Amino acid sequence: MDNSSVFLEKRYKMICQIQKFLSEGCSYREIAKRMGVGRNTIAKYREGDPKELSMYGIRQSKLDIFYDFIIQCLDSGWSKSKTVKEIYAKGYTGSKSNAFEYLCKIEQKENKYFEAQPYIRTMTEGLKYRTGSIGKEKDYITREGIFRYMWMNTELTVAHKNFIHDHYPAVWELHCCIKEFRNIFKKRNVPLLYLFIEKYCKSKIKALKSFAEGLKRDIDAVENAVVYDYSNGFVEGTNSRLKMIKRTMYGRCRKRLLEAKLRYVRKCRNG
Repeated sequence: MDNSSVFLEKRYKMICQIQKFLSEGCSYREIAKRMGVGRNTIAKYREGDPKELSMYGIRQSKLDIFYDFIIQCLDSGWSKSKTVKEIYAKGYTGSKSNAFEYLCKIEQKENKYFEAQPYIRTMTEGLKYRTGSIGKEKDYITREGIFRYMWMNTELTVAHKNFIHDHYPAVWELHCCIKEFRNIFKKRNVPLLYLFIEKYCKSKIKALKSFAEGLKRDIDAVENAVVYDYSNGFVEGTNSRLKMIKRTMYGRCRKRLLEAKLRYVRKCRNG
């Protein structure tokens, strides 16, 4: 028996008991004292069919009629998305958010979970085909394809490269900027860094110009990053960890407890 059934049964028994005491001539005060309920509750249930009164305020869901089917889907290892799709096919007319919320409640009740929806990649290359208005196929480059070309060095056809160069010069300039900046760190060449800054400080693209000017302002640190393998990442990570511990311990006792917390974390890290 689930929680809602138990609640309905308790309410039904309470209503029957209230009406029984009233039929025996007991006052509201006496009933309230015996049963531990308020006078308003007694007045609310003094008349009427106990079964109907016990159902008052219990909201029925449109998905209740699909409950057995949902349990079957849960036992069959279906995903939530597939289950909701089939519910709509069977005539459900409510919102998807309510449907997914209903499935979550069933998971909690049954202590069992729907299978995760597998991630299916719909496109792995930068080229797709669409049917034009005149019935001919037209090839086009997707955003993902351009992103992969710039960041992951995936190849595009010569026609597509020429199209990007002619129609989207900003994208082409960004691609060149990424390649040149990576080349600086790959070759550990400081002169290339200065040439890079000089070139892109004159760029018409505001974001690239701002990036180059930022490198120029912090040139000493950037030079060291290019030349040396050393990094302050360890120090920054330690600072972040200390700040996190400080935030979690804020307002809790004194400095002594914070010190014990730090020593405990250090001990756990050292094994």
